[in-house]
Amino acid sequence: ADLLRATAPGTLPGAVIERLGNGIAQLERQTESLLLEEASAQSARIAADLEAAGAPADLARRVVRLFDLDGAVGLAALGERLGLDEIELTRAFTHLGQALGLDWAQASAARIVSSDPWERLLLAGLARDFQQQRLEFLARNGAKDPGGAVATWLTANAARVGQFKA
Repeated sequence: ADLLRATAPGTLPGAVIERLGNGIAQLERQTESLLLEEASAQSARIAADLEAAGAPADLARRVVRLFDLDGAVGLAALGERLGLDEIELTRAFTHLGQALGLDWAQASAARIVSSDPWERLLLAGLARDFQQQRLEFLARNGAKDPGGAVATWLTANAARVGQFKA
């Protein structure tokens, strides 16, 4: 779904890989250093749950890797579009999410298990919206210095951010 949102209709897979492959690979190489505490804890919970259910450890690690790379396509696409380093964008993305509690909210939504298909769609939509809000902020404000844009915005809105997190 992320690839569909990040590409124009009719784009061939080879063109997508050529355009976003380097950025995604860069994020994949540095995933462990980019994940914050909440995401790392969620990854560990997913691995433990899969292994407890009988999944081989290797398969559990692969599934967790997909979870860890959630958002990489959007960040790579934004980095390519703005001509910015994906790692720098990701650090700004995670800083904004942590400061606003969006990473916690997204991880909380991911932990909810529902048998109702409508609830699962709602949860998936929430997780996507938590990511999209940050990507849109960075697209509008982070064209030159994404980390600086986040820091400036958080400082200018400190009272509202503090009220929101309370």
